[in-house]
Amino acid sequence: PIMQESFFSVVRDLKKEKFNYLTPIYAKSDFESRYSLSVLSGENALSNVKSRTKYYIKDPRILAMSKFLGDYGSPIQPYAEVFVEEADKYGLDWRLVASISGVESAFGNITPDDSHNGWGWRGINGNEDGWSMFDSWEDSIVHITERIALGYGTDLTPFDIEPTYCPPCGRTIGHPWANGVTRFMNELDYYLNNLSDL
Repeated sequence: PIMQESFFSVVRDLKKEKFNYLTPIYAKSDFESRYSLSVLSGENALSNVKSRTKYYIKDPRILAMSKFLGDYGSPIQPYAEVFVEEADKYGLDWRLVASISGVESAFGNITPDDSHNGWGWRGINGNEDGWSMFDSWEDSIVHITERIALGYGTDLTPFDIEPTYCPPCGRTIGHPWANGVTRFMNELDYYLNNLSDL
């Protein structure tokens, strides 16, 4: 201990500048010329870090839905968040209702005039042809999501739903309705898994 104390005493006396544990390492000193402190001064070191971490301020399903519907030129694109929120409210697959609209109306592009009905839905506020008429796209998404969840349940696949939703399709060997809905659901999965590349 005596030898150690005398050694540190000599070293302390030789230093021109004293440091303690609270001295910031970026403080200007005569040691700066001997050590590179460029990481801590001037250029921000974090700006050079390339991260593969993705940060989303919105639910990525909403971003995927919006991009997906936008790519189809859909008038229901602005309601991407409504699709996801309403599906979550009932425990329904977030992709299902939008995908049904893809088969039934090319995502709302082919509908009865002013109906906001992209699902071929019948049953409320019908026009003379029996199609349900809604005041807005949001109203139709809210109503139809609820009715599908309560009427069909939340764990059925498009193939389970097809015989009731589109009886002629259910009797067809190729099952065009169920295969079409499934295809759009798979596309939505692709959009979700590849958001950064789209």
